[in-house]
Amino acid sequence: MKRKYYRPQSHAAPWSPRFGWLALLSLLVIIVLHHFGALATGKLPLVGLLPLIAALIALACAARGLYLLWTYGAKGGMASLRGGILALLTLAPITLAVGAWFYLPPINQISTDLVNPPAFLPGARPADARPVDNNWAQQTAEQLAAWPQLGGLRYDGSPDTIAKAVLRALEALDWKVAGQRGKGEDTELVIEAQAKTMIMGFISDIVIRLQDEGDTTYVDVRSASRYLPRDFGANARFVRQFMSELDAQVWSTPDSDE
Repeated sequence: MKRKYYRPQSHAAPWSPRFGWLALLSLLVIIVLHHFGALATGKLPLVGLLPLIAALIALACAARGLYLLWTYGAKGGMASLRGGILALLTLAPITLAVGAWFYLPPINQISTDLVNPPAFLPGARPADARPVDNNWAQQTAEQLAAWPQLGGLRYDGSPDTIAKAVLRALEALDWKVAGQRGKGEDTELVIEAQAKTMIMGFISDIVIRLQDEGDTTYVDVRSASRYLPRDFGANARFVRQFMSELDAQVWSTPDSDE
């Protein structure tokens, strides 16, 4: 008589992919809603608990299912594997964000001029925006340690001419212009814009200052996160992107002053 081997069924394994899908889909919904402005940044820590808790439950169920498979040959190995993968896909960006929180400098703004940073235009930032910290003592050391190469740029031409290149650069980057101060005959022009991170859509307010030096114009940039207490390096990336694009716009366009 042939002996029939009985394999027990893991009760935890089937729940792993269910919680895994809940975690991943809820994370994607949160990202989409926040990117398009339907979810406020201040609510992210609270709503982010749903995918985090669901992913941890999925991972625990997967671990239990795989343990029973290894120890007793219990059914549910594939379900545990699927749930574990879904949980890890959800936890990966969360883990990276937590790591960046502790690894990157604890600042939420960047300026190419640390002595006299460009000032934001009155009323350009919304009332619920995080207050801008103008105490640069500690921030200067943090910024110089992480991004010592950031600095302003000097171009031949009047501020009015360079301002046209600035506006072209902002258009190329798809950054919304929020306001301007100064005219062509002024010695200082200020242009303020808004930029968003690619995935989460975190908003930064960016102010660009153009100072007349006679035959040349000096450009400084300041970028500050609107709501985040830490910027995860986003503002430094915004400044570098803008400076690179401005360079391209200035050197690809004939000098209209000539």
